Amino acid sequence: QTSTMAEADQSVSNSSPTAEAASATSASPIHPENNYQSNHPPIIPEPIRELLPATLSRLTAGLPMHELDIIIKEATACEDALEREIETLERELGIQTKQKKSNDGQQSSNKEPTPSNTSPLKEPTMISIPLLPMPYQPGGEPGKGHINYLNSVDAMLETEFAPPDRYFTVSALLGRLRDPMKLPYPPNGRVLASKTTTVAKGKKNDTPEQEKKKKRLALEKQKALLLLDRNDIYHGEQPDTTALLALYKKISSHRTAVVFRKPVNPAEAPGYKERILFPMDLSLIRKMIVARMIKSFSSLHQRVGLICHNCVKFNGRESDYAVLTRDFEEHVDDKVLEAVKNATAAAVAASAAASTAAAPTALAATAV
Repeated sequence: QTSTMAEADQSVSNSSPTAEAASATSASPIHPENNYQSNHPPIIPEPIRELLPATLSRLTAGLPMHELDIIIKEATACEDALEREIETLERELGIQTKQKKSNDGQQSSNKEPTPSNTSPLKEPTMISIPLLPMPYQPGGEPGKGHINYLNSVDAMLETEFAPPDRYFTVSALLGRLRDPMKLPYPPNGRVLASKTTTVAKGKKNDTPEQEKKKKRLALEKQKALLLLDRNDIYHGEQPDTTALLALYKKISSHRTAVVFRKPVNPAEAPGYKERILFPMDLSLIRKMIVARMIKSFSSLHQRVGLICHNCVKFNGRESDYAVLTRDFEEHVDDKVLEAVKNATAAAVAASAAASTAAAPTALAATAV
């Protein structure tokens, strides 16, 4: 399973539809035959684009194989929906690419488009939030009136949901991204309006220099998290539960950890069992540490990641719970980095002490 997970991670980082869609989103649209070129800067700056595929891959570490399979299927369907909605927008703007013109010359213009997702996703249609716009139905079968994209500009303007928001598992993956890697809000949506108009009382806006420094430090942290995968201390088995329980205590004592300390009560969250097939909570993680089912920092880190994945998947990537989840996961990442740094320093110190202690013995043996 570890080998398969590594291959899946490599696939996500190199050629997954989600990563490709993120890369395509950041590019400025260029249509030479129409002399059309956007003067706006890329939606996703270059330094973030470079880290985004690897970061998305890191967030999938520890997810069950079933969830990875759903992410791949949803990413394919999401990419298809994005392409179809972009085509609709381009037609409305009078933009037509050379490829499209070539296809139009070979195919009849009266032919009705059919969804390319011929393998229906086994995702249930839920009545709980996030509410999905019609006519999209995630469990629909191709050719029976269910489509995975919005086929008019009016429908796109009326909804706050971009294609990535219509797929719960892909939305969960994107919803765990934090500033400055967090993807933009859908335009003209209530979420964007509430975020931009709500100003905390007594809080001053950061200066451009302060904002730039925050982004730089945040990117450095993301790079440090990616480097953990090469750290033997991070993946190595701990000799006992002491270090892991100490890390668990720091994680579970954070103010945002309250909602994750116990299992979700299905009676309070209708549909949770149907959507979340692999529930996880902090009390279960502690039991797994004590039972030696979790033996490394990486294993603990991944189990907490599953908690965050489940929460964002069920509640939606811009829900209040998703905001809380991002704060919680940021705290977890900080504490994991701190624990690995301290353990690495202790290992280096112990190795140096052992070398120092062995030096007199070696000299004595040489003298004899």
